[in-house]
Order: sequence, then C-alpha cells, then structure tokens
Amino acid sequence: MTPIAPIKLILDISTLSATTTREWLGFSRAGDCYLPHVVYEEIRFLYERSPDPDLERVAREFNRFYSHSGWHISEVTGHHPLLKAATTQSLTKRSRVALAVARCAYGEAQANPKQLIVLTTSDRSILQRVYDLQIPNLAGIQSAALLQWSRNGERPIAVSQKLQQLRDFDYAQTGILGQPYRPTSPTRTARTRTTAIPSRPTTLQHQQNTRIQNTRLSSRSGRTTHLNRGTKVTKYVAAVPPWVSQLMSILSAFAALAVAGLIIWVLFFTSYFDRFLPKDESAPVSMMPISTAEWDIDLYNGAIR
Repeated sequence: MTPIAPIKLILDISTLSATTTREWLGFSRAGDCYLPHVVYEEIRFLYERSPDPDLERVAREFNRFYSHSGWHISEVTGHHPLLKAATTQSLTKRSRVALAVARCAYGEAQANPKQLIVLTTSDRSILQRVYDLQIPNLAGIQSAALLQWSRNGERPIAVSQKLQQLRDFDYAQTGILGQPYRPTSPTRTARTRTTAIPSRPTTLQHQQNTRIQNTRLSSRSGRTTHLNRGTKVTKYVAAVPPWVSQLMSILSAFAALAVAGLIIWVLFFTSYFDRFLPKDESAPVSMMPISTAEWDIDLYNGAIR
C-alpha cells in the first residue's frame, strides 16, 4: 500500500484572525504548519501599531505562541500567470498579502512534489485561483474546514481528492511492486488491441502458449509430454541415466553366456541325460561259426525248393 504523502499547511493571516490560540495548537495535528514570510512580517507590523483592536490582539497572541509552537517560516515564492494581480485592478493590503500567500503555496508545491501543500485562507477568490492551477499536490481549503479537520481528524474533500491523485501519480511512476514504470511502445499497444477484439485467435494463442509452457516444464523436470489432435495426453517417463542401460546390457550378456556354458557342460561332460535313454534288456546274440557241411545242406535244400 502506498503511504500517505506528508501534508504541509500554509496559513493565511485570515485563518489566524478567525481562530484562537488553543485552536492554533490543534492545527499541528493536521500537518506541518508554515507561515509565509509576508504574513509573519504583517503580524509584526500589527503587533507594533495596529489600527484594528482585533488584529492587534491576534498579533500579540501569536507573538507569545510562536516561540514554542514548532511552526516554521517559509520564504519560498512561485510565479504563475494565474497568480498575478490585474494591472487595472487596485488591491487592498489584505488582498496583496493573500495573493502573496498563494504564491508561497505554489512555490512550496513546486519545490516539494512528494508532499501535499494545503493553503488555508478565508479569501474565496484566492481559493478559486488555486483550484484553477490544477496542481496535483496543491489544495486550498477554508479556515472553517481546517478547524473541523483539526478537531475530529476528518480530512476535507479537497484534501482527500488530492491525496488520491498523489497516490495514482506515484503508482504510475513507480509501477507495481516498486518497479520502474516503463511506458508501453506503440507497436506493442497496437498488437494488444488487435488480438483483444476477436475471441477465436485469442483462444488459439492461449492454447499455444499453454502447450509451450507444458513442454518447457516437462523438459526441465525430466518428463516427456505428448500432444495429440484436439486433446492433450501427457505421459510421464522417468529420466534414467545412460550408465544404467549400459550396465543392464552387460549383465544380460554375462547371463546369456553363463546359461550357454551350463548347457554345454551338462550335455558333454555329465551323464545327466543317460537316465532318460531306454535300456536294451535282450541277450546278446552269439556269433557262432557255421560249418561247411551245414552250409551246403542249406544250399541244397534251397535249390530243391
């Protein structure tokens, strides 16, 4: 959340004359109180010789109050065409002082862009000129509004609006999460507007971006992603180091050699298969020599037949 900008109050002599010393003490709860140098000089002048008893009372009370008030004197002055007096218009001394106070507030706003400068006066014409300036960190309120603000802590509407403008301006300058603000290039803006109008290209682009992200994620985590038509079927294959497959091949070769050697040894070097062969239990035929007489008889008998 963006913090609230510091508030600096620029007080006019009309504000002091319309309030009391006790109420002056409450002004510090609204912000840092500053008195333009022209107002300070006017109060000193009224303290020494004032034709108005009320102004003389204000000058005397302020003379006792200022030493322990914590208020400051501002000697800043800013110049703007709207804060110039018309050449054909004769101004009273109070009007000239009020116009000088407005220049002081404008100068403070230019010198402190991160602070909210609040001009407090009873002169409506000065408040209108300040409003016409349209400065983001410069606001003008009446003395009665400042008095109510210091009592109940409720900011005037003009002050709240300016604080919001300062937040928006600071947000636009710093960007999100405190990052520097970079304005979008015209080419990028035109491309964004073109793709935001039709819905179908945006959907296709979103699907393509999703597929690319899934592919990158699977490649980083050692998983393979297969994409088919219309549907996405994801198969996860655990990543196996190359040396594991090589080791398995070597072990398989050794196992095959061991089995082959065992079979050869059983066939040729053991009598394991003899128990399965049929045994010949018939008596062996004796080969007796036949005499010549018997051979002749047999031949004769055969010839007669």
